Amino acid sequence: MKSINEVKQFIVELLNLFPNKKTDIYHLGKAYYYANYFALKEHGTLVSTHCCVKLDYGPGIDDYKEIIDDLVEEGVVSREKSYFICLTNNTKQYVSFPEIIQESIKKAYVKVKDKSFNQLKDETHNLESYKKAPVTLRLTIQTIYYQKKR
Repeated sequence: MKSINEVKQFIVELLNLFPNKKTDIYHLGKAYYYANYFALKEHGTLVSTHCCVKLDYGPGIDDYKEIIDDLVEEGVVSREKSYFICLTNNTKQYVSFPEIIQESIKKAYVKVKDKSFNQLKDETHNLESYKKAPVTLRLTIQTIYYQKKR
């Protein structure tokens, strides 16, 4: 449950950074991957131990549909079309992230915010960790460490 709450808090914090407090699930998944990457690379920790999965369009949050459904039911986000989510309650706090995690989320936002779906897809498909991952990409220290060494 702790890792799910960390993912929920990540989503709240990330959406707060986007104009109009909304983004699509593709940018959300890539930002989650990069936030964990930056947190591990620079601080030796992760945003959450909750897994990323290897999707056709690159890394995404494991069980993202269910997590977003929970956030909708809790009144924290709303859906716009099938793939956009919008923050509706930015006061909800699931966990309190330390400053180093908040910095990693901001760096991930900067990394993905101006890129199109295709740019993100191409970029993440070229990551060694993505290429070598089985169908379920586990965002482990080994996966991130391998990417860091490149």
